[in-house]
Amino acid sequence: MILSLQTLKKLSSFKAFEIINHLPLFCDLTPEDKRLIANEHNLFCFIPKNDTFITQGDMDKCFYLLLSGSAKVVHDCIDFDELSAGDVIGVIGFIRDHARTASVTAVKDILAMKFNRGQFKRLPANARESIKDHMMEELVRRIDRLNHKFHSEMVE
Repeated sequence: MILSLQTLKKLSSFKAFEIINHLPLFCDLTPEDKRLIANEHNLFCFIPKNDTFITQGDMDKCFYLLLSGSAKVVHDCIDFDELSAGDVIGVIGFIRDHARTASVTAVKDILAMKFNRGQFKRLPANARESIKDHMMEELVRRIDRLNHKFHSEMVE
């Protein structure tokens, strides 16, 4: 699959701030911290349906926050999960110097925010910690959901 992720360059800082201001991942940030994020270049991207934008085994140090659309997660050729708006994708590769543990393909067209380590490190420490806390909360919810799904499939 050829990756055709497109960076949205025409989004104004004001519009970016409006979007960021409504996202749970950034709800505890100060307006100043949200403006710093809104002023980052190449933060918003469009991922067309059927594009694999994370490939298992690749070394890539960014994470995505889905704003719209959906994606499927495949690990070793097995459909593992489906994610949608509000979900964070690519956290393991972002946090650790480790190859991607799964591939992720857009099921529907996706509008996302893509953060690399450099963008993240430019944020004040308190903003980084707040975002990490929200990411951890989401990952725990995802693990709980997957455990429930796995348990339900085992019972059937």
